[in-house]
Amino acid sequence: MTRLLLVRHGRSELNAVGRVQGWLDSPLDELGRAQSLAVARRLVRESPVIVYTSTLRRASETAEIIGAELGLAVVPDERLMERGMGDIAGLSGDEIESRFPELVAEWRLSTRMVVPPGGEAVESFGARVRAVLGEIVERHAGQPVVVVTHGGVLAIYMGQLLGVEVGRWAPFSFGNGSLSVVEFNERGARVLGLNERCHLEGVS
Repeated sequence: MTRLLLVRHGRSELNAVGRVQGWLDSPLDELGRAQSLAVARRLVRESPVIVYTSTLRRASETAEIIGAELGLAVVPDERLMERGMGDIAGLSGDEIESRFPELVAEWRLSTRMVVPPGGEAVESFGARVRAVLGEIVERHAGQPVVVVTHGGVLAIYMGQLLGVEVGRWAPFSFGNGSLSVVEFNERGARVLGLNERCHLEGVS
């Protein structure tokens, strides 16, 4: 059985100050590095064979910490990047509300993911995430594989596995340094863990 060990990157410098990232390339902060080491130690019991990662720095730094701790190769793939957030990337919540009040009003009323100006379309985002993770599962049949990526990627992928229509807000979120586990067998996918964070207790 193939097992995807899906990790959201550790806290970044922009996470720490509450700014939207998207494709902005923010590094991990000190807490993010500690979270990455903690999830690496949690992954030891899973015996993964390889680590795939988004090419954005906050994810690739997390992946390098995991790879070093477990002695695994790290393979970057830009298709694992977060959804592009266009003109709101780098802004705080207050700045978005001030500059894009109509967008914020739509967000609050809609059950669907709203595309910010210049942002990546939801359908193409979902398609690239589905494609890259599908390829990884096929390539590593019967093996456990670590994938380090982003909250938006995890939400849209898990949503698709659980039957949430692409474009609708997923009913879950993923903390920095969290682990989610999906197992694939002849009957399809089973979600064994979602946003697991017990390994982060005491990390500060």
